[in-house]
Amino acid sequence: MDKVIEKAKELRKELDSLPLFQEYKRVKDSIESDQEIQELKKQIVRAKSEGRLEDHKRLLIEYNSHPLVNNLNRLEEEVKNYLTEISEILNEK
Repeated sequence: MDKVIEKAKELRKELDSLPLFQEYKRVKDSIESDQEIQELKKQIVRAKSEGRLEDHKRLLIEYNSHPLVNNLNRLEEEVKNYLTEISEILNEK
């Protein structure tokens, strides 16, 4: 079992070194440190909790159309597809 864990750690290290995964982490970090996006997220939560559905919808559209968020969504899809491929290879018998 230790060998499996060791191989999984090696795989993780290899994945982390790939440009796709590095770009994903960079964009995710950019979003987390972007004050405009963080404020927008707070406004979205506040509008929903206060029942301001039209404001909530408008703010969500604004958030989802932000270039960094669009980029992250695209990268997430690519990462997901890549990991699915790896999973399928590992599950082959």
